[in-house]
Order: sequence, then C-alpha cells, then structure tokens
Amino acid sequence: MFSWEERVKLLTSESQKFQEYLTKLPDDAWGKQSACDLWSVADVVAHLVGNAEFYAGTVERGLKGEFQPPEGRPTAGTGHPSVGAASVAEGAIANREVLGDRLLPALEDRSSHLIELLAGLSPEERDKPCYHPGSMVPAGNFADLRFKELGLHQWDIRSALEPAAALIPNSLSSMVVLLNENLASGSIRWAFWAGPALDQPVRYRFDVIEPVVFKADIVVEGDQFRFEQSSGGPVDVNFSCDTDTLALMMSGRLAASDAISQGKLAMEGDSSLAARFSQWFKGI
Repeated sequence: MFSWEERVKLLTSESQKFQEYLTKLPDDAWGKQSACDLWSVADVVAHLVGNAEFYAGTVERGLKGEFQPPEGRPTAGTGHPSVGAASVAEGAIANREVLGDRLLPALEDRSSHLIELLAGLSPEERDKPCYHPGSMVPAGNFADLRFKELGLHQWDIRSALEPAAALIPNSLSSMVVLLNENLASGSIRWAFWAGPALDQPVRYRFDVIEPVVFKADIVVEGDQFRFEQSSGGPVDVNFSCDTDTLALMMSGRLAASDAISQGKLAMEGDSSLAARFSQWFKGI
C-alpha cells in the first residue's frame, strides 16, 4: 500500500500520462459512446474537469473552516448516486457543451491546480474536514478520491476504444483506501443501492490478494448492509479475484455474473446469490 505522499506523486504522473493519451485521440473518438451509459468520451472528460474544480473548491473552503455545501449540492452525508446520478450526468454534458474546443486545456488547468493544492497540504491540513455530498472528508483523502475518479473514468474511455483496457494499476491502492473507509464516493456505502428487505441476511466474503490486498465480509440485508473484517466463519458466497476486478464490480462497471463467466471472479457457495451481488453494489 502506497503512502499518502506516494499516491499524490503517482496521481501527478498518471494525470500527465492521461492528458498525453487524450491529445493523441483521433477526432472521431471523442463522440464515441463510453462505458458510461449517458456519456460520450468527451462527456467523461468534461466530468473530470468539473470534478477537479469541485474538489479543489471544497478543499480550499475546508482549509478556511467553511463547510456549507455549494449551491445546488446536498447537505454533507445525504448525497448518494441513487439520487444524484442524473444531475451528475446532465452536468457533465452541459460542461462539455460550454467548454467546446477548450476541453483539453481546461482538464490540464483544473487537474494541475487540484494536484498542486493537495501536494502542498501539511500533515495538519490533511486532517481538516471538507465538504463532500457523501460525508465530511479529511482534505488529504481528496487525493484518493481524485485518483479513483481518474482510474475509473480513464477506463470508461479506454474500454470503449480498446477491448483489453484495464484500470490504472497505481490507482488501485487509492480505491482500496476508499473501500476500507466509510467516507464518500468510492466507499462501499457509496456503492450500495438499497432494495427490499431480505428474510435472511446474505454474507459475501472477498479474498483479494493482488496487486492490493482486500479481505472483508459484506453482509447484505436488502435495505442495508454491514462491512466487517473477515472472521473465518461460515459465508453464503466466497469471492476471489484481483483488485482490478473488485474495483470494477464495486463501481458498477462489471456485473458479478459477467466477471464469473469471463473467468475474472472465482466463487464458492450459492451461485444465485453470487449473481445477485451486483443488484446491490453498483456504484455510479
């Protein structure tokens, strides 16, 4: 697991690599459908522009002790993709229309500003709470939140253009940090979409060894869930996979049934319950 300082350095280098990748895309690629249902490739880039601007603004306000949500944003702790996905999608499309041919320069400018801000945080400043729709978040965690956004959304673009695309390996450490901490987007709480209550809870156990370890039990009761350290006791479904597959599943990019059929996810236990995992965990 990389340290916070190492993740910021990796975020810087991977952001630059992604920018270079985008500059080499042919003109006809920008209008292609991405892995996000409502977004073209250009829309995904516009979302990353807006995301960098939002993160920088909320960290800057948090450092000054300002915690109120920006206009149009929900109170901290009340946001969730089940109620905000449509507005996020519409916002990215609107941003793309406004930016037009300034999309790539805007991404470079906003990303550089955010990364410089994060890299300059002192140890004390990293602990200062900042607004996020999902919860109040320590300023330092916005490095992981941005790395998660970069990792997933570059995959949304590349997977639409390159069949063998994978997540940025260096982003996986940040994704596991977020899964293990009940903070905001990227956490298991953020990924969970409640459904009807179950008669009996279902226990899923994850055994992820490489490249980043994630071992935990997720107990679903339909309308809520519990996240626990693996106890070694009985489970309904035992999943084994790599961290790339875990991240794609928890973010809703890869259904459990598809991961199993593609040989990316090994399971032991009830196959019908294994397939149902993705009806509850689909991120955004």
